[in-house]
Amino acid sequence: MTESRLYRFFFDHWQRKVVALFSAVILWLFVNHSITDTKTLPNIPIKIINLPADKTVVGLLPNGTLSKRITLTLSGTKDVIQDIEPSDVEVVLDASSVDTNEWIVDITKKNLVSLNPDINLASHITQVEHPDFVIHFSRLITARVPIHILPPIGEAPYGYEYMDIWPTRLFQTITGSEEEIAEIQAKKIQLEIDLSLISKADLEGLKNNVVSGVEINEVSFYIPPKLRKIFIPYREGLEEDINDPEAKNLHITFLIKQWLPIAGPLPIRVFYPLNLAETLNPDSHPLALNEKIAKIKGINVIKQSFYLYGVNKLFLDVVKDSLEIAIIAAPREEREVLEWGLNIVDAHELENTFVALLLANDQPVKNLGGGGLRRRELLLRQRFRNFMHNLALYLRPEHKLVLDAVVEKDSIIVK
Repeated sequence: MTESRLYRFFFDHWQRKVVALFSAVILWLFVNHSITDTKTLPNIPIKIINLPADKTVVGLLPNGTLSKRITLTLSGTKDVIQDIEPSDVEVVLDASSVDTNEWIVDITKKNLVSLNPDINLASHITQVEHPDFVIHFSRLITARVPIHILPPIGEAPYGYEYMDIWPTRLFQTITGSEEEIAEIQAKKIQLEIDLSLISKADLEGLKNNVVSGVEINEVSFYIPPKLRKIFIPYREGLEEDINDPEAKNLHITFLIKQWLPIAGPLPIRVFYPLNLAETLNPDSHPLALNEKIAKIKGINVIKQSFYLYGVNKLFLDVVKDSLEIAIIAAPREEREVLEWGLNIVDAHELENTFVALLLANDQPVKNLGGGGLRRRELLLRQRFRNFMHNLALYLRPEHKLVLDAVVEKDSIIVK
């Protein structure tokens, strides 16, 4: 009995039942797609296309989108509106027909581009609302903006010491609006190399620099493209490669730390202040000779070989015959142990020699103009002065020379 009823339920007048079911499905689909909803999407990107060749927009990024984003309120089919996210939508504005410097933008669904292949915005969006939005056009210009090369940060690899970086100035050719170029020039473009990104292995594979056919204890590390990156102030922190052709010559010179021997003896003398001459002078208190101090052809010398550290071999070769130890005379009641220092005699002339030798053997500066050559000279002079500033004598590696010079009775004695 039950089977008979089921049979009649499904098969009696089955044609009408199929039509009714089909009509119900169609009606459900129609009603479902007729239900609308509204959703607000923040931070929607805006791309501008077909800009006039001589114009640009303030805040336009290299990829054609604006740094400024917009909030859109979209109305449309409920099932699509519920699923749509800010990352699914982009606004594209065609500037080919704009003939004013201020463009009051009206965004419609024709300006919407779906970034999600599963969403058809044209078929499902009925209305677009947004805050008032004005785009300001500006004259497009190209300028060479100086790159300020800062002293590196971080520590040099073990066994090496940072000396200097060259070139000291580069330029970036930038195309943008007049306002943005002015802002860049005001904020400055800077390049700062992190020495911690340079490994010891990077430097150990380099050949020592050569001056006048002689290797010296320094190497030049040419900065690879991955480190030659700069940030343009108005471009939202995007990195750019330096486009100055001279960037390929950007390099850091490292000193290879070595203990450099100086064959003794070394001249030693006493400086007698003029205001003390009545009681303290070469006749009343001469430098006493002993097992440490000798006189060679009338010149007082200290009988010892020494080491220098923190300088290069060229510097040592230039100054080694002009080094002397000077002891400063003072009354015993004023200073029990006398001060002393290591001096370079005629340092200015020796600096000239040092710089001339380096410039004569410096390949990167062969084609430099007057200004570049002058900057290179100043850098090398600073290198010489840094060596002078750090100059110290060592009896042996890690053991700095200590002189105990004292006034005793009628002489000055080095103990």
